[in-house]
Amino acid sequence: MWNLPKGELFLPKVSIRTLEAEHAKEQNNKAKSRLLVAIHRKNDKSIDQISSLTHQKRRTIHEWLWKFQEHGISGKDSIKQTGRPARLTAKQIQELVKALERGPPHNPNGLWTSKEVREFIRKKYKISFVPQHIWRILQSLGFTIQRPRKRHYKAASIEEIRRFKKTPNRRHDTTERKVLLWPQKMKQHLA
Repeated sequence: MWNLPKGELFLPKVSIRTLEAEHAKEQNNKAKSRLLVAIHRKNDKSIDQISSLTHQKRRTIHEWLWKFQEHGISGKDSIKQTGRPARLTAKQIQELVKALERGPPHNPNGLWTSKEVREFIRKKYKISFVPQHIWRILQSLGFTIQRPRKRHYKAASIEEIRRFKKTPNRRHDTTERKVLLWPQKMKQHLA
């Protein structure tokens, strides 16, 4: 397993100049490192020597060289991992967005909780998600956390707040009184 060809036997259809030209024009740092490893291997270097020159683990060097052996010069590129397929289809996601925008049927403030969204998805699509994933789904759809503002239990009612606020007429009266009282206080003080 560790005995990969080196020198001219390593990538026999690709020359050192081709590898060096690819290395010079490559923009991706990881691909550039892999090409450098291939250049060293083409120059008869052992895996241990390449490992010490590039400060990479022997196993990593071996995997990179093995990719070059299997895929040729395209072995420099990372293979895209697709991941697990989505459990909700694109059509289901569109339906979900429309339903969420309409608001919950039983909640007068029009805000969904994550538990309600989770139950809605479970009942409608027969798919259950953990609560953390519900948040990920909502964020990916562009929804944000919306909470009604909390009110202190001793807070004044809206009517009390309206009565408490000063009106422009009251403020004007207060200002006039201050202006009238100031000269009288000054007379008393000077006398």
